[in-house]
Amino acid sequence: MPLPWLEPLQQQLAQSYSQHRFHHAQLFNGDKGVGKQRLVEQLADGLLCASANNLVACGHCKSCLLNQAGTHPDKRVVKVDGQTIGVDEIRDITDFINHSAAQNGNKVVVLEQCHKMTTAAANALLKTLEEPSLHRYLLLTCEQIAQLPATILSRCAVHEVKVNIETTTQWLVSLDIPNYSWLGLFSQQPLLVEQWQNEQQLESIDTLYKFATEIKDSHNFSALVDILNKDTSLVNVFTLFLTEHLKTQLVLGMDFFSYQKAQSAISEFIYNSSHVLGLNMPLAISQLAFSLRESHN
Repeated sequence: MPLPWLEPLQQQLAQSYSQHRFHHAQLFNGDKGVGKQRLVEQLADGLLCASANNLVACGHCKSCLLNQAGTHPDKRVVKVDGQTIGVDEIRDITDFINHSAAQNGNKVVVLEQCHKMTTAAANALLKTLEEPSLHRYLLLTCEQIAQLPATILSRCAVHEVKVNIETTTQWLVSLDIPNYSWLGLFSQQPLLVEQWQNEQQLESIDTLYKFATEIKDSHNFSALVDILNKDTSLVNVFTLFLTEHLKTQLVLGMDFFSYQKAQSAISEFIYNSSHVLGLNMPLAISQLAFSLRESHN
């Protein structure tokens, strides 16, 4: 089922396809958790379906069954392998596009996180974009559009994927997610919250929030260390909670010098977490807590 806040964009794309105005390269930019990947998957299925209705796959034809099995010969998905997307992956796309289709004529390439292409990869993609072929479609997703060359952007139909907060709030309620104090911070990234629910991480996220709001008064960080060591991507969530709590303290009367000092300590923690190999997390958190206590004195 399409996500409710994406339906207007999906309808717009379906209309352009029916009117033969659907661009061969569609780029969807947005934050993690807004649903751009799910939208792209639905579009890919619709483009390959033999009986699609408004670019929505029927789910029953041969193409749909092949898609469901992950074996459709006319679909290629390119994901980040490591930190970047290399030139070889992009050259494979060109080779794939240039071969004949095996099913209903369309061929689709899904290129995830295209902002992580190397310069050589972007140049190789540009050649493909400059020579579009009939019934060949590239669906690209991106989280940091500023990292893409202007030459790439100018050859794509660019869509900003955003959410309707009222709609996403209702959608999150439908998932029976408890009304955590921090939930509103992610109303614009609803699929991220859904992911945490599916991975049974909601209680861990709530623990991060509690530590963030009480860190200057805490001394035992073992539970916090366990969560961050288990999933280092949650460092960003924890530091978001810290930053939001600092903003609240600033409104309540914290002097600006102390605020800046505390924010610098958080920035240093973020940098060390992503750049220092084998970071001693207990020590890093203890130092962060000490700095935050000092900023409040």
